[in-house]
Amino acid sequence: MSTTDMKQRRMAEREREHRRRGSLDAPKKNELLNRDNVILISEYDHVLFATVVILLLFGLVMILSSSYYVSMTRFENSIFYFFARQASATAIGFLAMIIAAVVNYHVVCKFAPVLYVLACGCLVYVGLFGEEINGAKRWIDLGVASFQPSEFAKVAVVLMLARYIGKDANRANSLIGFLVCGVIVGIPVALVRWGGNTSTLIIICAIAAGMIFIASPHIWRWIAMAVAAVAAFFGYLHFFASGFHGGRYAAHLDPFSDPTGYGYQIIQGLYAVASGGLFGLGLGQSNQKLIFLPEPHNDFIFAIICEELGLFGALIVLILFGVFVWRGIRIAMNAADLTGTLIATGTSVLIAVQVIINVSVVTNTIINTGIPLPFISYGGTSVAFILALTGVMLNVSRYSKKRAE
Repeated sequence: MSTTDMKQRRMAEREREHRRRGSLDAPKKNELLNRDNVILISEYDHVLFATVVILLLFGLVMILSSSYYVSMTRFENSIFYFFARQASATAIGFLAMIIAAVVNYHVVCKFAPVLYVLACGCLVYVGLFGEEINGAKRWIDLGVASFQPSEFAKVAVVLMLARYIGKDANRANSLIGFLVCGVIVGIPVALVRWGGNTSTLIIICAIAAGMIFIASPHIWRWIAMAVAAVAAFFGYLHFFASGFHGGRYAAHLDPFSDPTGYGYQIIQGLYAVASGGLFGLGLGQSNQKLIFLPEPHNDFIFAIICEELGLFGALIVLILFGVFVWRGIRIAMNAADLTGTLIATGTSVLIAVQVIINVSVVTNTIINTGIPLPFISYGGTSVAFILALTGVMLNVSRYSKKRAE
């Protein structure tokens, strides 16, 4: 072999390696095909990115609108207290999203076990030393800010399951693999339940079920398990729940049976939704946020959206979330491998389930539980970790599994 042939061979090998790692700059055309028929797309999913930006900006506006009165009365006439904290967390989360969108998602998944162990460790800490609020321990006080480990756990479970199942699709079908998946999900679920955080338990289980469902061909088996789980949950609430959960369930069935206790927030939220009409009272004109609806900038912010922007504004918000889920499904279907598909699926399920539960709680369709509205409700930990996971999904969108023309 001549020297020229050897140089050409080495150059070809380096080029293939760069393409495999996803680090080769895109040429003048927009797509690059390697030997495995994986296309490296030079640009991210712009529709998903734009949707996230719109939701974030809208969320900040609604945080300011819904919280200024509470902020002014609690924090020395400062109307920007909650807005400033949420804006800071959003900026951190946005930076994390950009970084995650640049780093190859396979590299992120390599650190999934570390993130998983850290998340479980934080859940143990909050279970031992966390302050109990409304029957649950959710927060770690860091002095200048508070940290909610359950939000970290959601992201860790998505990445850990994607890493484990993505290495071998048969793991979702075999008994051993299914049991391992059960352990991966069961540990944070048990720790979250130990802290009394039932709402996050439901979210983590829904994420895991959606991801394993996508990787498994046994469709009816999973449908039967989902029906059984829902029936068992509501059976527990109806026949065995007492104390805090029992009170909330009774208030769900008839809020006016306890109008000053467990039913109070539900009633005030329904008043806000009904007051908005078709086009709302106008941005900043909510009455319920003044002295009636507790913590209007948190889990019940959708009620303020309905009151100020009406049915029209609420539908626009739901359409934006629908676009997010649609793009997530599209990314999952076109992902280069199973790992990418599972990351996009887990992220989409996380957003979809939280939106469905939050809106259902505000409208009293289901029992009241503390699930924030993604990107919009006040909560720095929630928005930061969801944005970071969205960044990983944006990176997945750069790669597509297609056949060569």
